[in-house]
Amino acid sequence: MRDSELLPIEIIGTFLDRAPVDVEGMARALGLIVLRVPLPDNISGSIRCERDGPCTVEVNALHPNTRQRFTLAHEIAHYAMHRDLIGDGVVDNALYRSEQLADVHERQANSFAARTLMPRSLVREAWEEGLQTAPELAERFGVSTQVAEIRMRELGCIFWTKKAPAVAA
Repeated sequence: MRDSELLPIEIIGTFLDRAPVDVEGMARALGLIVLRVPLPDNISGSIRCERDGPCTVEVNALHPNTRQRFTLAHEIAHYAMHRDLIGDGVVDNALYRSEQLADVHERQANSFAARTLMPRSLVREAWEEGLQTAPELAERFGVSTQVAEIRMRELGCIFWTKKAPAVAA
């Protein structure tokens, strides 16, 4: 099957096998044009789709790389989940809110971005390798410490800790 015959969610799934997730490659495979451009500090990124043409994602080049990765994953989420709502474009501010979409759509895009950048199976692998703090996981996955902390909470990582062997008294 050619990539053009795959659904966006199927294409995204092919990139979730290695950390850090290649979010740039994912965007290219989806046919998105990604531009890193200086934007006002309160704007993280945007997506706009041409009628019967490609979609363009702009990511704020002035933001840290970890934030740029999250922004790109967030805009990919809008493409995969909300393409019919994008219309003339969606501009996401630094809090990942937009005037064009409802808060529920922004929350969905945030959740999708975190799950895409830190898939459960890869977080579990890293955890079992001994990476058990937010800074360690953030570095492995190319996300901010805040994103890693939130994802660890979502996944209940604390319950993954191996039990210490019983000590004979």
